[in-house]
Amino acid sequence: MKQIAMVCALVALAACRQDAAAPAEEETATAEQGAPAAWGLEAGTYAYSRSDGVAGINTVAADGTYSNAVNSGEIETGTWAQEGELGCFAPAEGDKRCYTFTQPDASGSFTGTMADGTTVTVRKVG
Repeated sequence: MKQIAMVCALVALAACRQDAAAPAEEETATAEQGAPAAWGLEAGTYAYSRSDGVAGINTVAADGTYSNAVNSGEIETGTWAQEGELGCFAPAEGDKRCYTFTQPDASGSFTGTMADGTTVTVRKVG
């Protein structure tokens, strides 16, 4: 009788483990089939072009600062940080801009999207 109870307990435990594993497998499959994972910004020099016409060269330093040479001739400086899935730029003067970046392709190009829908095409150049 004790053996039957032990076997029943083991079968029940095994069934629970299979049920618990199923959602995790489904979530992984969904994540793989869904939108690409966001990419975290890293130090380097980037050429960019935004959908609102702003373009330039942005140098992002490992110390959390950046320098942005804008196509208008302006040089913007400030700080940057990765805030969860957002790469954010806080200029010394002006409003903070945050982007969700896609994974870079083989050429180093990627895109970013701001909350207001503004997009940016970026390519790492250094």
